[in-house]
Amino acid sequence: MMTKMKTPLHQKHCDLGARMVDFNGWEMPLKYTSILDEHRAVRTNAGIFDVSHMGRVLFQGPEAEKFVDYISTNRIVGKLDGTATYTVFLNESGGAVDDAIIYKEGPTSFFTVVNAGNRKKDLDHFLEISKNFDVSVIHRYDADGILAVQGPKALPLIHEIFPETESLKPFQFMTVSVNGEKVIVSRTGYTGEEGAELYAPLSIIPNLWDLFMDKGKTYDLQPIGLGARDTLRLEMGYALYGHELSDTISPLESVSSWTIKLKDRNFYGKEALVSLKENGKRRHTYAVVLKDKGIAREGYSVFFGNEEIGIVTSGTMSPSTQQAIALILVKKPFEKGDEVTIQVRNKMCPAEIVSLPFYKS
Repeated sequence: MMTKMKTPLHQKHCDLGARMVDFNGWEMPLKYTSILDEHRAVRTNAGIFDVSHMGRVLFQGPEAEKFVDYISTNRIVGKLDGTATYTVFLNESGGAVDDAIIYKEGPTSFFTVVNAGNRKKDLDHFLEISKNFDVSVIHRYDADGILAVQGPKALPLIHEIFPETESLKPFQFMTVSVNGEKVIVSRTGYTGEEGAELYAPLSIIPNLWDLFMDKGKTYDLQPIGLGARDTLRLEMGYALYGHELSDTISPLESVSSWTIKLKDRNFYGKEALVSLKENGKRRHTYAVVLKDKGIAREGYSVFFGNEEIGIVTSGTMSPSTQQAIALILVKKPFEKGDEVTIQVRNKMCPAEIVSLPFYKS
């Protein structure tokens, strides 16, 4: 049996009474108290997440900017130093290798953070394409850890610990120092709330965690597991790789379609994306709210009349709106207000197409 990987905070999670689960080969906290309690903590106060299972990859060299623009659906060329851009990496057939944020440190220095289950696949993808560019691809998988601090009280807490970050705007980042070690603080997140993500050497991640847990007492900071992380992102309609995006689900068909910038640029997988756009085989992602009792889970069938038209990619009971919400991937186009039917076990539940996000603060 393969040994599960652990972050430097594993023992701290266990000491806090976390329920640990397997997540892409990592032993990670699903919850500490309850998913509902932790979800509400992030929406009303502040929460801290250990996301050190994700991996940071550096792109450095004279053609670094040209390279990251070529591997991205979104435009990276011309972005300001110290800014972050959400994008999708494509395979040759136009499917998604991964979705990620690209950070620009300078014209010759960028980095990205890949999803835990895609570490090897993404690195292989980057290395193969980099052969045609004057750029070095360097992974920090065994060197860096990541924390996320999110919620209405997150920024005041972050500013108390790092006053220099008060000037940061959303999707900007800067470097601060902790005990002589470089820590990157980025105004990004996956919850729809204000906050930041912190990238630091694995050796100081436990110290950073303790610092935030101590200073965070006056901000009602709580540790948050992967369960609430998922319900928080779904309320915002954010994509989760393996659900709304995959090797066979193109960003053109997903909630990440807005990242695609086709005009006046070439990028890896573009031809397949254009072909999908024009050949009439493109599927569509919509947000729905169930109108009957029941929760639509991943993989449940979606119908229009008697015709099966697609599947649920993600679904839950929204803690914030108290509605059963879902994202669906279907082969028919719809408008807001239209209705489909979702098979929830043996029951056919009507669901209404709505606009995103499901939750508005």
